[in-house]
Amino acid sequence: MTDGRKDILIITGRYLPGYKDGGPVRSIKNLTDYLGDEYNFKILTCDRDHGDETSYPDIRVDDWNEVGKAMVYYVKPGGFSVKLLTKLASQADLVYVCGCFSDYSINALITNRLGKIKVPVVVAAMGLFSPMEFRIKHAKKKMFTTVFSALGMFKNIYWSATSEMEVGEIRREIPATDEQFFIAQDLPRMVDATPVFKDKTPGRLDVVWISRIAPKKNLAGAIEVLKHVSCDVNFTVYGTVHSADYYEECLKKCGELPSNVTWRFKGELASENVVEELKKYHVFLFPTLGENYGHVIQEALSAGCPCIISDQTPWQDLDSAGVGHVIALDNTEGFVKAVEGYAAMGQEEWNVLTDKALRYACENSNSKSANSGYRIIFDQLTE
Repeated sequence: MTDGRKDILIITGRYLPGYKDGGPVRSIKNLTDYLGDEYNFKILTCDRDHGDETSYPDIRVDDWNEVGKAMVYYVKPGGFSVKLLTKLASQADLVYVCGCFSDYSINALITNRLGKIKVPVVVAAMGLFSPMEFRIKHAKKKMFTTVFSALGMFKNIYWSATSEMEVGEIRREIPATDEQFFIAQDLPRMVDATPVFKDKTPGRLDVVWISRIAPKKNLAGAIEVLKHVSCDVNFTVYGTVHSADYYEECLKKCGELPSNVTWRFKGELASENVVEELKKYHVFLFPTLGENYGHVIQEALSAGCPCIISDQTPWQDLDSAGVGHVIALDNTEGFVKAVEGYAAMGQEEWNVLTDKALRYACENSNSKSANSGYRIIFDQLTE
């Protein structure tokens, strides 16, 4: 502790100013925004964004940089050495590792197993053990968990999960005791409560989709929904291409949309611009195949956008709150009816809905930050 606050070392693959990895970066940024006055956050991360060949401009590599409410130590790819991990861990009260299948997390587990990390080590599951995620490169992941379990790599660590369901997913693959688990839900982005106004004409709807362009995010499913709507829709897509083949498939599907649906792909969108951009649209359509949290859903609500989403996210109460629809993935007709229902609304009804979505986002943000499980992790393990 340097100033009375506990020093928390977070090890993660990407951080600001990167944005191409989406949710994981946003999760850590939100954590530092909310709790950065209570803890000294130190972040060890890569010096470039996903797929980039050069470092971020205006940063010091192999040194500390002040970024928001955290100090960030950037290294070049492959720079997460046992020597460096040992050195930085010696300056912390707790080490928090994001994920367990990447080079940095593997090296952190090895460093800990060698006895070189003298403080508690917490591994955040980051949704990687969900059935859908674990199926990706399943043989490799299964071999990893089997070998590392046999070598005792997971014995002297703790797990951070977002729900009891995720705890169960981890335990299906890795033996662990109840005492090794903590539950800490992702913290949402801080919400600006300034009212949002959007022009709304009955029969027309501006629909937006924002995420990584990859099969899991199901842009193709959103396009399929819009093939069947009878109202006039302007459909806008933002996202970093993570699968070129899937991107081409989605472009082809957009070309088959009926004449009442206009569409455009607007490419990458930096994280800090997401909420402001979302304010330009009426509805966020997101039939995702699965989300550990779904930061973009909260961001859409904070921009006054009701959300039409799949039932594969933690956001299950949008219908009862009156700020969206949660629909089974195989219920295309349900998605279509939701889009057409919003399209039929006029200005007065839309003003009420926009205000309700923003209020919901504010209340959710305040509740999550006040009851954050991260405080329990950071305080209980460093007593």
